[in-house]
Amino acid sequence: SNFGDNIVSRMAMKDNSEVVFAQGSVSTGTVTMNHENGNFQTLTLTGNVTFAFSNFPASDNLGRIILFLSVTNSAVTAITLPSSVKKASNVHGSDGSSVTLNPGIGNYMWEFMTTDGGTTIYMHQLGTDYA
Repeated sequence: SNFGDNIVSRMAMKDNSEVVFAQGSVSTGTVTMNHENGNFQTLTLTGNVTFAFSNFPASDNLGRIILFLSVTNSAVTAITLPSSVKKASNVHGSDGSSVTLNPGIGNYMWEFMTTDGGTTIYMHQLGTDYA
C-alpha cells in the first residue's frame, strides 16, 4: 500500500518487518543508496567505490539508511563519500576530516540519517567485525 507520504498517527503495529535491499557485489564505480529501496541495504565491496544517495524524504522528515557492508578484498583502500556526509568519530577507517574511508577487510554496519532531504547526511557506525 502506498500512503503517499501522508502522516499516520495513533497506530499500533505488531510483528512488522522491513525490506532488505541487496546491492550485490560491486568492484568499481558509484554505488547509489536509494532511500526508496528500503531502510536496510546490504553491499559487498571488492574494489574502490564512490557512494551516492538518492530519494531521501523532504526536509523536516527523518530519512535513514542502515548499510551492512562486507569488504572482502584488501584492495579496497578508498570509499569516497559525498561532501554532504558528516561522519561521527566512531566510523572505522575514517581520518576524521576527509571524505574517503579505508575500512579494511571486514563487516561493518553504518547508519546514514538526514532531516533536510539529504543536504546534510549524518553517518555513524553501529558495529563492526560481525562474524
